[in-house]
Amino acid sequence: MKNLIKSDSNTQLAASVLNHHLKGIMITNLKGRIMVVNDAFSKITGYSSDEVIGKKPTFLYSGRQGADFYKIIWAELHTLGEWQGEIWNRRKNGTVYPEWLSISGIRDDEGEITHYVAIFSDITERKLSEERLVYLAHHSILTDLPNHRLISERLAQAIKQAERKKKKLAFLSIDLDHFKQVNEAFGRPVGDELLITVSNRLKSAVRDCDTISHLSGDSFAILLTESSEVEHTATIAQKILNLLSKPTTLDQHTIIISASIGISLYPADGTDNKTLMAHADQAMSRVKKQGCNGYQFYSEEIGIHSLERIELKMAIRRALERNEFELYYQPKLDLKTGEITCLESLIRWQHPEKGLILPAAFIPMAEETNLIIPIGEWGLRAACKQARRWINKGIPPLRIGVNFSARQFQQEGLLESVLSVLQENDLPSSALELEITESIAMDQVDKGIKTMNQLNKHGVRLAIDDFGIGYSSLGYLRQFPVHTLKVDQSFIKNLTTNKDDAAITAAIISMGHNLNLEVIAEGVETESELGFLKQHDCDGVQGYYLSRPLPADMLEEFLLTGNYRELAGTR
Repeated sequence: MKNLIKSDSNTQLAASVLNHHLKGIMITNLKGRIMVVNDAFSKITGYSSDEVIGKKPTFLYSGRQGADFYKIIWAELHTLGEWQGEIWNRRKNGTVYPEWLSISGIRDDEGEITHYVAIFSDITERKLSEERLVYLAHHSILTDLPNHRLISERLAQAIKQAERKKKKLAFLSIDLDHFKQVNEAFGRPVGDELLITVSNRLKSAVRDCDTISHLSGDSFAILLTESSEVEHTATIAQKILNLLSKPTTLDQHTIIISASIGISLYPADGTDNKTLMAHADQAMSRVKKQGCNGYQFYSEEIGIHSLERIELKMAIRRALERNEFELYYQPKLDLKTGEITCLESLIRWQHPEKGLILPAAFIPMAEETNLIIPIGEWGLRAACKQARRWINKGIPPLRIGVNFSARQFQQEGLLESVLSVLQENDLPSSALELEITESIAMDQVDKGIKTMNQLNKHGVRLAIDDFGIGYSSLGYLRQFPVHTLKVDQSFIKNLTTNKDDAAITAAIISMGHNLNLEVIAEGVETESELGFLKQHDCDGVQGYYLSRPLPADMLEEFLLTGNYRELAGTR
């Protein structure tokens, strides 16, 4: 560069290099006055060469950096001979822009600095890209609302301010009820439009100083800063519920939704952002369990309940590892032949401290998590192993009924898993009857029918459990390749005292026979209930009147007595 300035022979070459350089170049003397600029300098700043030669570059100052900033630059130039960094300058038209600037000293033959050369580039686009990336990292792409990270940061900041000012604040965790059904019924695009509509309605419910967040999927949150009292927060929560419940028309579909809202308050329910967010989630989950479409404040009781749930989840996992589960079996009696045709396997938890625990106490938790998958696999394998043991003992082969959860029934590779277990125990497919509820059959109907057809094709029997309390239609029921309908015990319980339940039970039996299905009544406990079912040609019964669920060894004794034949009147 020294020669480009001093050597006349290289003047033309120097000018060519300077003016074809893509970065702006400015050369000054030791006093800081501009001697040379290139075309890129003029293009970036808007100033021509004639306008700047002989001047100091202070006309480029944007005002964003103070005098100390420039003192540091000059100090480094004097001591090190160079400086580089980000700086904000001003164009001729007044706009401020960011540039990356590198300044180096030009030395003579004796090593003394004679000039300074500044090379810079406009980094506006890069800065915009960086800002966009930062924005996207803190906002939902779909709704443009702050995401989980940003509202967590704002909550932490709000807590510090509330602590200084001795103020309160509220955090609301909001979950849309049954949103999955909207996506399945109308498609993902309609679901996305609904989420955008929800975000707009939430904006209208709060002040500008409050923060609305789209956490993920159908989950939202709101930070109410300086929320006065519980009554004020409750009013906001109810306002949100009212706004969300208004019908929405999207793609010619009218959609009505509701939400479950959990609320935590600072400082009563926590003094840090993680605790407040967790407590609001716990309160929201309680609303879900109580039927959705409402709001609830966090309470210590909810916290205790949440801790109990965590402990239960851990205990279930340990029970699997320690083989604490066992199967009981409840027989089904054929009322026409007087023979036991099937044994329904029912899981029990033999807790080392609490004793025998029934499934109602732990299966709901297992179904909320992936634990139901390994539990179900264990149950299927254990039932088939027991069936093989009985055959080896000379007990006549009986079908084994195994209950399948929704998660199990929808998992990939279900058919292969079932056939593998049967093969391991040298059992024919007809030895197994899988029981699923109406709601499971109706969840993702097309996929469910495909799975049932595959199982049926390989000889595995299928039964619809708890029939009558679900929401399947006769049209779908005709498509289900099932063999058995099991009338829910809630109808049998009031069979002889409630005319409606009696009529429903009779209708289910008749309908099942018209569809060539076997009909089994669950929960039979009295002789009068049994008499009604016989009178209406019910195929079979199951319940305490026949036998309670029994462990394998006790069930063997029950089968050997043959007393059950008296109930069918075949002895």
